[in-house]
Amino acid sequence: MSAQTDVGLLVTALTESHEILGRYIEPGPRDPKLTVEALLDVLDDNNVVGALDRVAKSQSLRFVEIN
Repeated sequence: MSAQTDVGLLVTALTESHEILGRYIEPGPRDPKLTVEALLDVLDDNNVVGALDRVAKSQSLRFVEIN
């Protein structure tokens, strides 16, 4: 896996999650347990959690200097 920015990593995780959910809602047999496990594999990854934490912190701690 190549090095990605935090935003790139989150976009990849969301894209993969979207594909997993897309397969789940298609007509035919479904396995909720396997779907949740697949989502956990993508979203409960240490790199994804760390990236989300860093992006969230960077969005909430913005200071503006006024002269």
